[in-house]
Amino acid sequence: TTAQQISGDRSSVRPVQTGQPYEFPPALTKTAPSLTEPFERWQERIALLPKPLKKQILENYRGVSPILLEGMIGAAQLNPDQTTDSLTPDDWPVLFQQWQQWLVYLEQRQFCFTAQADQYQVISWQQGENCRPLQATLNHYYQSRLNQQQFQQLHHQLNQKVSGLLEKLHQKARLFQNRLTESTEADQYRQWGDLMMTYLHEWQPGLMEIALTDFISGEVVKIPLQPDKNAVQNAQAFYKQHQKLKRANQIVQPLLAEVEAEIHYLEQIEASLGPIASYQKTTDLEALQEIQTELIQGGYLKTNREPSTKKELSQPHIYNTPGGAELWIGRNNQQNDHLTFRVANDYDLWFHSQEIPGSHVLLRLEPGTVPDEAELQWAADFAAYYSRASQSEQVPIVYTKPKHVYKPKGAKPGMCIYKQETILWGHPQRAKQAIAKLRDQTQEK
Repeated sequence: TTAQQISGDRSSVRPVQTGQPYEFPPALTKTAPSLTEPFERWQERIALLPKPLKKQILENYRGVSPILLEGMIGAAQLNPDQTTDSLTPDDWPVLFQQWQQWLVYLEQRQFCFTAQADQYQVISWQQGENCRPLQATLNHYYQSRLNQQQFQQLHHQLNQKVSGLLEKLHQKARLFQNRLTESTEADQYRQWGDLMMTYLHEWQPGLMEIALTDFISGEVVKIPLQPDKNAVQNAQAFYKQHQKLKRANQIVQPLLAEVEAEIHYLEQIEASLGPIASYQKTTDLEALQEIQTELIQGGYLKTNREPSTKKELSQPHIYNTPGGAELWIGRNNQQNDHLTFRVANDYDLWFHSQEIPGSHVLLRLEPGTVPDEAELQWAADFAAYYSRASQSEQVPIVYTKPKHVYKPKGAKPGMCIYKQETILWGHPQRAKQAIAKLRDQTQEK
């Protein structure tokens, strides 16, 4: 029997199936790398055809992998995709030296674990600082892959849930707004009733419409009638409709306000999900899990998982400003509340997009420090970028002292009111460019 069935559909060269005669793997036809191979012969093999350098080595030698060659060619200051005919006479000895160095490491069994982006290898062409403990790094590598998978599933789930809830709430808001529009006709029905009672003598049986002169404006008003009712009954029907619409207005107004507040809250969560679109590090998954917990606690999500016992929040975004201060940006509503009502002190400045869902932003200042216009603009740009209007050219941003920011009683997470604010125009695209530049500098380090 076989541990794994390899049918002819998977391999026409060597099927492996239970009950079939076992066949040895086909002989390797490529040349085995060797320390004894002369430089001239090695160069001749690779330079035979003007193909990409990495591809040419892979086609001529066995036992090498694409990632190994990328590192080896990169260490020789060459491009894996450049063609062999583009190498200069000085490039070949440098590349051959890296090739020989790798073979020495292989022969001496100097195994070194290195990880690059989403790939890793156990034998390195360069020993030194990049070597890491094998078990710990493998654990970190695969945990990162699992986190990324979990992140993508959770982000999709939350995004779908919030989008669905918002769509239903917008439909409900439109229904309430239509009812309010209808309720504005209440005064018209009262006017019709008053006119009918004033001009009872004008009514005649069977009329479907009557034209009466308004005793206030003097204009002629056309009133639709129910022909099966007399003048008084029509007037009573108008008064009844007036009272009905008036009551509807009183009932619908608070319901609409409640729905609009819920829409604003969920749009705040939607704005938090936007900047966490891809997994970069563990704090990204933690920030997403905090949003999930908030939705569960708010009754928007049902789950069978055990409630989280974690007390500490994940880290907010922290950026250094050109003036040397720090900019702290909440990644979800729990972080927003924590930054505004627990972390902020009297020296800080609080930023937020005006009337637009977005992150709470703190400009952390040393005692006695007065930020200049460039520093304030920097913070406003970042507050604009971490808002629901991040795709706009300009976004109105308010800033004030944290002591002027209040949380209404019973308000949902992340919701607050403020006073004594100053308005700036933030430019989210400038912040986007600054973040990309900072990320590139971090990767270089």
